[in-house]
Amino acid sequence: MDSSITNMVTDNLLFSVFPKGYRNKKGEAVLASHPQASRDIRWAYDYITSDRARWATETLRSMMPTSTKDELSDFKKLEFETATFNGVFSYRSARNVTATSPFIVLDIDDLPSTDEARRIQKLLCNDQLVETALCFVSPKGLGVKWIVRIPEWAQSADFKFTFLRMRLYVGFQYGISIDKSGSDVCRACFLPFDKDCFINPSYL
Repeated sequence: MDSSITNMVTDNLLFSVFPKGYRNKKGEAVLASHPQASRDIRWAYDYITSDRARWATETLRSMMPTSTKDELSDFKKLEFETATFNGVFSYRSARNVTATSPFIVLDIDDLPSTDEARRIQKLLCNDQLVETALCFVSPKGLGVKWIVRIPEWAQSADFKFTFLRMRLYVGFQYGISIDKSGSDVCRACFLPFDKDCFINPSYL
């Protein structure tokens, strides 16, 4: 099954969570491919607002002024747990999705400051047409992860098509560019520490 899948289980609200990455035999930092559990939105909120990722997040941000892009990328892969909010996977591959969720991740990167990330976070969470499930600032503090719930009428659509529609909507409505990599159904999302993470009250 490829990344153009449609939702197989529309009432599934779970997604896979993966452990920290590791160095392969070549010494390269890689993300974990085997999930450690299936979780829900409330779990993600509790994790992100707890101290479980505080050290990794604070250390990454302290490294930013002096570290290379590759060093920062390796650190994230090795020190952060990840989630595939788009569904449950037996292995992190589009061919190994066992149940899709109604969630999709919209990723805004390369913002000039954390203050700007907070402004955009608030803007998106107040959107009246799109249901926010979860929204938090990225590990480096210069991006926003917006996890939205796809309307029931659209859940049977092709995933890439749904992502494109959401990307066009955000661009038209707010003039904000969404990372194209989110069109990959098995895209891993890093889980940082963010005490101001927003959760839709319906998931509490």
